Amino acid sequence: MQKIYLLGAILFAPMVTLAHDGEHVTTMWYQEPSVIVTALVATLALCVLAYGWFSKKKNLITVPAVALVLVAVVSLVSFGQGSPEYEAHLAVADFGTGQSVTLYKSPNCGCCSGHAEALRKAGFDVTIELTDDLASVKQSHNIPLGGESCHTSVIGDYVVEGHVPLEAIEKLLTEKPDIAGIGLPGMPIGTPGMPGKKTAPYEVYQLSDQGAMSPYVTI
Repeated sequence: MQKIYLLGAILFAPMVTLAHDGEHVTTMWYQEPSVIVTALVATLALCVLAYGWFSKKKNLITVPAVALVLVAVVSLVSFGQGSPEYEAHLAVADFGTGQSVTLYKSPNCGCCSGHAEALRKAGFDVTIELTDDLASVKQSHNIPLGGESCHTSVIGDYVVEGHVPLEAIEKLLTEKPDIAGIGLPGMPIGTPGMPGKKTAPYEVYQLSDQGAMSPYVTI
């Protein structure tokens, strides 16, 4: 049994540390519940199957083999259906109207590029600036530690931190409040650029010139 635990740890380690996109060490627990369950079942089945194979115990081969086949079928069906894309509910579909956006991100961030693409589809002219020092960018815009995400955008006089839903950005640019900007901490599933289904309301915050956060809008 100790061998099974050891093999499981070896197989499970990559999923735990590299589950997002190679840039963010967010662990597999950041994924949707179905992905977590599938990964756990597959890992356990592989461990038992390997142990049964090397110990020549047929009863430890059949069951995990069947489990792996079921996992493969479920994964193929899920892959075929694909993850639902983010759908914004906007007053004006292309509300960006050619306005310039500068998006700062690290070179390896894939979800950041996804958010940039969502902004382009909304009519913005997006320029991506690659940097290995995002901390300095965030510091220059007074982004507090509790409000950080994986990328920072500048739209006109406003800073937009992270995967902020387009509805919140439209509200910001329409109402033009006297604030420094808005943001959404972390990388919530289902936001523009992030795969998966929305699992909870998005609590977008507003940012003062001094870097103080307060509620802006819930989407």
